[in-house]
Amino acid sequence: MIDQITPLETQKVIDLCSGIGGFTLGHLISGGFETVAFCEINQYCQQLLNLRFPNIPIIPDIHDITTESLAGVGVREVDGIIAGLPCPPFSLAGKRLASQDERNLFGEFFRILRQVRPRWAIVENVPGLLTAEGSGFFRGVLWEFAQMGFDVQWGVLSANQVGAIHKRERVWIIATDSQSSRRHTSWNQYTQSGTNTASVGGGDDAYTNLDRCQQQLQKTNKRGQKPCLRGGQHSKSFSQSTFCQRHNGLSQRLGRYLMQQSDLDRWLCAATIPSFSRLTSREVAALTQQELAEYRQLWAEYQAIRRQHKQQLMALGNAIVPQCAALIFERLKRILSQQQKIHD
Repeated sequence: MIDQITPLETQKVIDLCSGIGGFTLGHLISGGFETVAFCEINQYCQQLLNLRFPNIPIIPDIHDITTESLAGVGVREVDGIIAGLPCPPFSLAGKRLASQDERNLFGEFFRILRQVRPRWAIVENVPGLLTAEGSGFFRGVLWEFAQMGFDVQWGVLSANQVGAIHKRERVWIIATDSQSSRRHTSWNQYTQSGTNTASVGGGDDAYTNLDRCQQQLQKTNKRGQKPCLRGGQHSKSFSQSTFCQRHNGLSQRLGRYLMQQSDLDRWLCAATIPSFSRLTSREVAALTQQELAEYRQLWAEYQAIRRQHKQQLMALGNAIVPQCAALIFERLKRILSQQQKIHD
């Protein structure tokens, strides 16, 4: 039996570490959400975001995001934050420095979360996040959410569960504040939490919150209970089987959205690489000055396209699978719907 979803007002979203917009494409599949600002530092990805979503402002550096900077681009109301934070600090393919890696942006994410105080947040990362620093880093992440009064659900979802031929497992964290409705309330009306972000950002006190979190988890695990992190705020995991048989039609819905875009041909053409037949040194020597200049110009243009293609491959490699994100948004809508019924 499928739970009835109570219709919600359109949720206004900030998309952090946006990449090429896979997270936002996911909520466009699901429906009921509106991205009001992107944050992306890579210039190639910025170009794609401007092409796909020309009316949505982009703040390049996550360190620059404040309530003031958001207001400066016309964003004064935020319901949720989505973040595909950099994965190299946690990836099994790297050194896994986690909190000691300068690319770790969880500290900045929680800083923004405390300032903006949205009703919910979704974070995506690689499965290595769960085991980094002996699982201590992830426990610190759960503790930070709990300190701010968020309920947390998390789990691993694979691309092959939405019809892809590759596995591409990713951890998804859904955090929701069930205590009160934040719509139509200004940011500065909320008490700023005094949590210590060092537990997810490094520093001398990096494990202060983590130790308390571990002790609490150990106590509750011995009793066979869910880990209660703070005053009834619970963290629980969802299994991949939760989403079985729920991906039907997601790719078709994404396809219908893409076909509505007037610049779709330009999107597709940008993904192709023309061939270039290089001349031998003898053939180059036989060229006139004008032909040589044209040949060098063509070669320079070809090299520029090759460099762009490299950027494209890197962006695709880091991209979020929209259909996976859509499933997470569907789950979020059910959570929010249940909360709304309780408050009503």
